[in-house]
Amino acid sequence: MLFISMLILLTIIVAAYANLFYRQVNARIRTQNFLAELELAHQKVEELTLANERQRMARDLHDTLAQGLAGLIMQLEAIDAHLTKGSSQRAHEIVQQSMSQARKALADSRRAIDNLRSKSASEVDFADAVREEAQRFTMATGIRTALDIKIKSSVSRLLIEHGLHIISECLTNIAKHSHAKNVWINILDSQGIISIEVRDDGKGFNPDIIARQAGHYGLIGIHERVRLLGGTININSTVREGTSIKVEAPPY
Repeated sequence: MLFISMLILLTIIVAAYANLFYRQVNARIRTQNFLAELELAHQKVEELTLANERQRMARDLHDTLAQGLAGLIMQLEAIDAHLTKGSSQRAHEIVQQSMSQARKALADSRRAIDNLRSKSASEVDFADAVREEAQRFTMATGIRTALDIKIKSSVSRLLIEHGLHIISECLTNIAKHSHAKNVWINILDSQGIISIEVRDDGKGFNPDIIARQAGHYGLIGIHERVRLLGGTININSTVREGTSIKVEAPPY
C-alpha cells in the first residue's frame, strides 16, 4: 500500500514537472518567435524609413532645382520674346526678376541641403509667401493672378512647407502647359479644414492620361505631399475650359 502511494506521488511530481517543463519550452518558443517577428518588423520599418527618405529627397530636389530652373527658363524665354519685339525696357525688368529668382533658387537649394541634416524649419507667413509666389509667377509669365486668402486658424509648418510647394508646382505646370490667361488661387479655412485651390482658364488636360505618362513627377510630388498632410486632392480638368486642383487638409 505504501509502495502504491509513493508511486502515485512520484507520478504526480513527474507529471507536474513535465507540465512545467512543457510550459517553459512553449514560452521559450513563443519568445523566440516574437523576437523573430520583432526583428522582421524592425527591418520593414527601416526599409520604409529609407524609402520615405528617398521620396522626401526626390521631392526636395524637384521642388528646388527643377522648379527653380523651370522658372528661370520661362523668364529667359520671356526676355527673348521681348527682345525680339524690341521691348528692351520690359526685357530689362524681367532680367532683374530672373536675378532675384536665381538667388531664391540657390537659397532654396541650400535650405534643402540643410533640411537633409536637420528637420528644423523657419517661421514663414503662409499668406505672404503665397502672395510673393503669385507675384513672381505673374512677372515671369504675364498671366493675371487673382488671390483670395482667408485663413482664420494657425497653420502648421508642415502645411506651410507642402502647401507652398503644391502651389508652386501648380503654377509651374500652368506656365509650361496650359496657355492660360488667368489664374485664381483660393485658400480658405472652413470648419477646421484648409482648402487650397489653384484654377486656370487654359486648355485643360486629361488627368487619367497624364497620370500614365512618364516624366510627370510634379503631379506625383503633389499627390505625395497631400498624402503626407493627411489630406485629399481633387483634379478637375476640361479640354479648352481649364483646370482646377483642390487640396483639403487639416491645419495642424
